[in-house]
Amino acid sequence: MNGARSACFAGCDPLGSAKLEAEATTSRGQSKVKRKPCGRFLGTLAILACLVVSACATAQHPKATGQISYDAFMRLANDTRKAGDLVSAAQFYTRAHELEPDRIEPLLNLGQVYAQAGTPGDAAGAYEEALKIDDKNPEALRGLANLQLQTGDAASAATNLRLALAQQPDWRTQNSLGVADDMLGDRAGAQAAYRAGLALSPGNLQLINNLGLSLVLAGDFGQGLPILEQVSKDPAATPRMRLNLALAYGLAGQPDKAAQIARADLDAAKVEQNLGYYEFLRLLHNRNAIAAILGAHQVETAQP
Repeated sequence: MNGARSACFAGCDPLGSAKLEAEATTSRGQSKVKRKPCGRFLGTLAILACLVVSACATAQHPKATGQISYDAFMRLANDTRKAGDLVSAAQFYTRAHELEPDRIEPLLNLGQVYAQAGTPGDAAGAYEEALKIDDKNPEALRGLANLQLQTGDAASAATNLRLALAQQPDWRTQNSLGVADDMLGDRAGAQAAYRAGLALSPGNLQLINNLGLSLVLAGDFGQGLPILEQVSKDPAATPRMRLNLALAYGLAGQPDKAAQIARADLDAAKVEQNLGYYEFLRLLHNRNAIAAILGAHQVETAQP
């Protein structure tokens, strides 16, 4: 693939929802990733049992050894991932990849686990290795693009997301493409992407939230505020979604309303801090800068 695929990771959340530290640097032609050590996995009974099974299979059925060992490590990886042991899961997926280097599934799972564990450099590396096996794989393209969004490389992310959509329609890819377009200042393109995602996943709160936020960033408070109000009242709404509504009222020059909404999730000191921040953004007038600074859009998160 081209230089659009190289990825790194940085960002912050002024609203207080999350903080992400810089992990890597990016060039257009090649990723320069500072890898975090994953840590050595101390031998467990599960690994020992797996290796014993593999050894027995080698003695009795040499031709079947690779397949049996691969399946065993994938099962162990999936089970430990579900149990929340991401370090062990990553090592099991790595072992499965070593046994079957032409299969893409371990690498896709590795990318997800590393992203979930907060090691984006390793996640990018896993997705890039997956793309060497299948350069049109939509899951690898979307995973890498989401890392690029976190580093602010919206142009590269948009390229990879459009490649992914050419292979397979997916609301998650449309959502990420909308975020990329919003970061690039293409409000019409962003809103079209969110609406295309809603056609695939009606009622999806992430998409609705991002659509409302995009309308607000475009200055269309008449349409954007009611949409964000609708999202905030949903029982499944997250604190970030409610704080996006507070932000929208702040940008609209209604600090009292913004404070009322923010108090549902923040203490008094944090509410005052956010009100000052909303006013700063309102006076900034640069909507592209606001979108980049905020990181308020909802992009998919890795799940166990």
